[in-house]
Amino acid sequence: CAVVMIVLLAIFLGAIIYPLLGDAHGEIVALGILLVYGLLIIAVIIGILLALRQRLKEIEGGEEDDAKKY
Repeated sequence: CAVVMIVLLAIFLGAIIYPLLGDAHGEIVALGILLVYGLLIIAVIIGILLALRQRLKEIEGGEEDDAKKY
């Protein structure tokens, strides 16, 4: 699931960055908004990767069965 989300966000990020490379050079406000959106998507991707890493550590440590205690 994490990989699918990262791929979808990467596609969306590419769709946002593409105009930055093309015709948006003269419009400072539009460029700023697109940059903010791009940074937010990158932050979400980093969050997904950190959560995935944490979950994989939990699984390796045998903590997947701890929820059965409750």
